[in-house]
Amino acid sequence: MVERHQHWEDVYSKKATDQVSWFQLHAASSLRLIAESAGTDAHIIDVGGGASVLVDDLLAAGYGNLSVLDISAAALQAAQARLGTSASRVHWIEADITRLQLPQASVDVWHDR
Repeated sequence: MVERHQHWEDVYSKKATDQVSWFQLHAASSLRLIAESAGTDAHIIDVGGGASVLVDDLLAAGYGNLSVLDISAAALQAAQARLGTSASRVHWIEADITRLQLPQASVDVWHDR
């Protein structure tokens, strides 16, 4: 059995980010729900966000307290490369969410598709 971490590293190392079955050009529904429930100063985490473009859209909408968490370093690197210098405005977390303990009350919106 392939370890979970290695599985996701393989996926993002072997496929372009727009070639995975869950790719969305824009995460319109998620963006709408976040906008309806939180202001631009909210602390938002995109769990399993990897190479998702949700973070791009959130930055463009003026959100500033963003974290993207994924088990795959390759996925996070793809997103960082796509964002260029804007990537420094995001807190990137490489971790398995099932084994990570976030600080209490550190998140206002938890996004996980």
